[in-house]
Amino acid sequence: MDDGDTFRVPPVPLASGRLLPDPDGRTVVAVELVVTTADGGTVRIALHDRHGAWWAPPDG
Repeated sequence: MDDGDTFRVPPVPLASGRLLPDPDGRTVVAVELVVTTADGGTVRIALHDRHGAWWAPPDG
């Protein structure tokens, strides 16, 4: 049961593609979601590359 304080990332791709929109055409190798809490702390959530998009990690 969700108590309302649990942060959940939706099960949809949060970003897609492998190239940054710049003239250099750099390849993206990692994407992270950074969550900042009210007390100034941060939590980094590494997204996973699957099927051409960056997905939230599976519940685990």
